[in-house]
Amino acid sequence: MTVFRTILGDVDIADMGYTMAHEHIFTHPQGHGSKNEDDHLLNDFDKGVQMLKEYKEIGGGTIVEATPKTWGRKPQAMVDASKASGVHVMACTGYICQEHGMEANITDRGVDNIAEEFIKDLTVGMDDTDAKAGWIKVGTAYLHVTPGEDMVIRAAVHAAQQTGAPISTHTTGGTMGIEQLEIAASEGFDLTRMTIAHVDRNPDLWYHRKMLETGASLIYDGPGKAKYYPDSIRVDLLRQLIKDGFEDQLMICNDMGRRSHHTVYGFGPGWQWIKQRFIPRLLEEGFTEEHIHKFMYENPAKQYHWAEPTA
Repeated sequence: MTVFRTILGDVDIADMGYTMAHEHIFTHPQGHGSKNEDDHLLNDFDKGVQMLKEYKEIGGGTIVEATPKTWGRKPQAMVDASKASGVHVMACTGYICQEHGMEANITDRGVDNIAEEFIKDLTVGMDDTDAKAGWIKVGTAYLHVTPGEDMVIRAAVHAAQQTGAPISTHTTGGTMGIEQLEIAASEGFDLTRMTIAHVDRNPDLWYHRKMLETGASLIYDGPGKAKYYPDSIRVDLLRQLIKDGFEDQLMICNDMGRRSHHTVYGFGPGWQWIKQRFIPRLLEEGFTEEHIHKFMYENPAKQYHWAEPTA
């Protein structure tokens, strides 16, 4: 297949364009500890549309929207915002991790039941709408994998094998990416169809190489968030991984899921940061336009297109 599945329907990957591979437009987390706070509420429809319009103005083509149901996924709002802005939006099915909305007793459901939920979202529609998810999200806790997270990863693999949908993951603090890949591999999944996000929260070159050696792709989604690490560390990691031959497995975005990340809410740096600040820095530091095109165009299209089912 040569399409990616947007909230408005399937689109040829040639039309994907400049893509941010893991972002948030609308969120409303179910109350879980410190995450139930106003900064995590992206619930203003007009501001969501404005985000997308401003993204379009800087050349944006597609947003991979990473908000699952338990974090406040809003299918109809995404449909309306995509129509109003002209930006392709890929919604997700799945879960973040046990701590962030997964039912405590999810293991009682079993792999097949969870996989059926994902397949419905992907092929029929989400939350009583006909708007379909375009990818499956899974995730793990900090430095461990709960039984529920393990089961959800296995269910995601089964759903992906039956539909051809891609899988992308949440890593807490950039940890457990290798373990996520090991679980997926044990179910016979093609790891070239799997993308690991947030890995630059754990800027360990050896660790990143080990994940890339499996064929999986990585998302560096921390540029502009200096409270974690300066961008110089990300630049150095990217430079070395390109030297190692992994340029076809790397993507860059911002993962902006807080009001305090977005200019439309009065803060920043906003989705403009990558295009207006980080990419110019990469070019100044010796990266090429070909590298940028791979990070922002070719690699997202390769990872988020739908493949032929294998089960």
